[in-house]
Amino acid sequence: MYTRVLFLQDGITFCAKSPDKFGGREAYPLRVVLPLLTSNCAIAPNPDQCYIKKPNLTSFDGREDLASLVLQELATCEIIRKQPHRNIATYHGCQASDGRIIGLCFERYRENLTDIINPGHLNKSEFILSRDRAAEFGTCTASAESTTTSINPANIMISEDDTPVIIDFDSSSAPGTELDKSKRTYGWFDPHVRVSQKSNDFDALAELRVWLTGSSPAEFQFGW
Repeated sequence: MYTRVLFLQDGITFCAKSPDKFGGREAYPLRVVLPLLTSNCAIAPNPDQCYIKKPNLTSFDGREDLASLVLQELATCEIIRKQPHRNIATYHGCQASDGRIIGLCFERYRENLTDIINPGHLNKSEFILSRDRAAEFGTCTASAESTTTSINPANIMISEDDTPVIIDFDSSSAPGTELDKSKRTYGWFDPHVRVSQKSNDFDALAELRVWLTGSSPAEFQFGW
């Protein structure tokens, strides 16, 4: 549909968007995407041994404040770091450079639930009609019930000891927070709900349970 180009010049990142297949016509400064490092941010001791999540620059459209989204996820990660849970990704701290946060460092996990039991990446309707999906991973939903985040199969990793672990906290926020800037996965949330609330997570969990153990696409809440 269009071409988007990102480039760095004199320490400033620029983004260009063109309706043509190749090339860019107009460049505009990208707002700061790397927030300043603060005193309450833990620094990961060995980032080279971690999975480092960095801002997705290719999703920038000239309006979204990526730095604020990084800080929002960082706030959740700091809670996780201080109150770890076996079914929530281990957060080791941030990676910093020149006084700015350039990435969030997590434990590396083997693979996610989608890759393991839906390697063909079938859509929800095709998948539920395929052969038994839940024989090995029927406990995933039970293990996830004590967590609150954006739940979908791609956000559930499987550790080396086959423990389901929830990742990806950029849409996690306090109840009542507007979700207009949050990244949510199509088909796994109610688009009519515009604020953060605990029922969002339980609804997504119920959808995951249907995905794993249901018998008909008609059982889905959020489309096929």
